[in-house]
Amino acid sequence: MRKRRLKTHKLLALILIVLIPLCLVSSIFVLKSFASDESGISENPPAKEQPKKKYVNKELTDKMQPQKIKRPQKPTGKTVYLTFDDGPTPYLNNFISVLKKEEVPGTFFFVGSTLTQMSKETASTIVKSGFSIGLHSYTHDARQLYRETSPTFIPEMERLKKDVQKKTGVTTNLVRAPYGSTYLTDKEYQKVKQAGFKLLDWNIDSNDWRYKDNSNSVIQSVMTQVKHMEKSNEPLVILFHERKNTLNALPTIIKQLKEKGYTFAAYFENTPFTEIFKE
Repeated sequence: MRKRRLKTHKLLALILIVLIPLCLVSSIFVLKSFASDESGISENPPAKEQPKKKYVNKELTDKMQPQKIKRPQKPTGKTVYLTFDDGPTPYLNNFISVLKKEEVPGTFFFVGSTLTQMSKETASTIVKSGFSIGLHSYTHDARQLYRETSPTFIPEMERLKKDVQKKTGVTTNLVRAPYGSTYLTDKEYQKVKQAGFKLLDWNIDSNDWRYKDNSNSVIQSVMTQVKHMEKSNEPLVILFHERKNTLNALPTIIKQLKEKGYTFAAYFENTPFTEIFKE
């Protein structure tokens, strides 16, 4: 019995001798593995996922940006504004053709009573060609426009402004008073400005209305006044009408102005120059 107990004690001692080193080795291995994991986490953090690049359609974003309106440059004494009253007439397309051929712009002041004579195609051509559009009343009747009681000047311009916008897509406050702004009383002139309209008269009258079918006289009238204006160093605002004699005279007038070194511009309401009889 005593021998059996001795053998049992020896067996347990042997087992302990084997297990204790194994446990120590396992513990050391586990501790090293844990330490290695911790150092890996602290020294080498997982890389952040890079954000995906966003590709922008530049053409689309450019279209979304508000379009800046270019302000006309301040004119010099060698600038000419060719202005044409009383249209649209059957000659309008011919005037457009001459201006485009000569590569010069023009400013057209339309009358409401004949606005229906202008086709949408013609209206589109005027706008695309860089020409300017102004208002010249609905009736062109001085007895109504400038009468003492309830003058129709402002109401007619407001009505025409709406119709021009519908016809051409252009909203304009540029106005040429029939027969000139001198017919407006001082009180009415102030009302016109308060209504937001900008008046433009002229400093050269072609007298095409006086010479009727005589184109040579129109040419001589214009160029004589141009010569007198040269020393003033002021831009030229030439008054024409949509007439056949004017149409025939126009190429020669443009040619002679170019020879004198003049450049041409369309007049817009934000042009930093004005020619008003009332001022």
